[in-house]
Amino acid sequence: MLAQRPSFRVIVTAGAVASLILFTFLLFLGRGPRDISSKYVLKTPYKPVKEKPTKECPSPAPVHNETWQFQTERDALNYGLSEEQCLSAFPKLFLEIDKSVAQRQQHITFAELESRTVEDNQARVIVHKGEVYIVEFGEMTNTASRARATLLALQRALEAVPDRHLLPSIEFFFTASDWPHDPESGPPIFSYTKRDAHNATWLMPDFGYYSWPEASISTYNEARRRMIEIDEGEINADGTRSPGLAFQDKKKQLIWRGNVDTNKEIRGKLLEASQGQSWASVHHFVWGKDEVLPLEDHCRYMFAAQTEGHTYSGRGKYLLNCRMVLVAHSMIWREAHHAAMIASGPEANYVEVGTDYSDLPRKMEFLIDNPEVAQRIADNAVRTFRDRYITPAAEACYWRHLIRKYASVCDFKPSLTQIKDGKKVPRATHLEDWLLLKTMMKTDTQQKKKVENIKTENTKTENTQNKEQT
Repeated sequence: MLAQRPSFRVIVTAGAVASLILFTFLLFLGRGPRDISSKYVLKTPYKPVKEKPTKECPSPAPVHNETWQFQTERDALNYGLSEEQCLSAFPKLFLEIDKSVAQRQQHITFAELESRTVEDNQARVIVHKGEVYIVEFGEMTNTASRARATLLALQRALEAVPDRHLLPSIEFFFTASDWPHDPESGPPIFSYTKRDAHNATWLMPDFGYYSWPEASISTYNEARRRMIEIDEGEINADGTRSPGLAFQDKKKQLIWRGNVDTNKEIRGKLLEASQGQSWASVHHFVWGKDEVLPLEDHCRYMFAAQTEGHTYSGRGKYLLNCRMVLVAHSMIWREAHHAAMIASGPEANYVEVGTDYSDLPRKMEFLIDNPEVAQRIADNAVRTFRDRYITPAAEACYWRHLIRKYASVCDFKPSLTQIKDGKKVPRATHLEDWLLLKTMMKTDTQQKKKVENIKTENTKTENTQNKEQT
């Protein structure tokens, strides 16, 4: 008996799908000019799968279970995943940590740390049995809230696990500045960003994962909630969700608000390439002068531009909480989630353009003319980032993995005390005590200023009365 031949319809469908995947791959990978007519072929219908709302509360995540798999609804806000669960859920998250370990030719010594002094925007910290202690806190003229957010995020990640006292103890420096300090050599230092050549810099989570009040952004969880509600709808009293903004109903424009002066070479090219284009909502922004566009309102656009500034740009992780297409130039400043970014093929979760933005108009026209491709990229981004790699659970996992790996290349255990004038005295203050002392000092300063103001006013009143009497 002859084998049954596949139908003509099956052959055509399979060929069309394969061609679309290959075409998309070639389009976004290439940088040269292409025949504009080719963008109108092979439009495969795309039907996203919509999850049904549920009123049931998710069950707790099982611990030490070989069959465990990360589930966004259940695990995204779980700061206390086990080490095994973290490695299973976020296999691409720890690339930069592993690179820092591999780059160390010798163990980190206490003498090496002692050779560094705490400068502006820096702090020296000890993690001892899962608790955070401050050894020294430098001048933080513009970065104090960043530093405190970093310390609180670290403490939160530690407190979330029941066996935190079993974590190794470490001592380290970190900078709350955008710029790594002595990035290519010298004693190690933790930083929000780094470049490949920065061998002395260990990448830590951005302070925005806790809060960024200066930019009118609330806590990271609150920002996520507002952004997700634009796409998925608000949660009703009965546990269901009201309809959100469908991707195809969003504004078919590229949104960007930023200060060009922080990186004129790149951001200036973005403005030039998008000037006068109907698909562009790209504008220069000046803090304190122009009106701030709320983060969640970015989610009403189909596309968002991500550009580096002096170094990295902290807005990227926020934008990835929207169901939108992130359009970014090739970035040289690393963040932890960058290892999960894919620019081409069927799994593409963002679109990469050249640093001169000469290919931006062509790629934007293609995406607008092929909305099913744009939605596929946006949905891939949601699954990869919003629902996994930039969740609070991922951030907490990263902190604990950083502690373990940093400790693996240290040859000393930090001490909370020191001998001074023949007596044992503390050399570090617990984070909670330190924060309370800072609050008390601030209150005392305010009280002193208040008393001084009262005295000044009383003196002025007395002088006025004396003049009147005279």
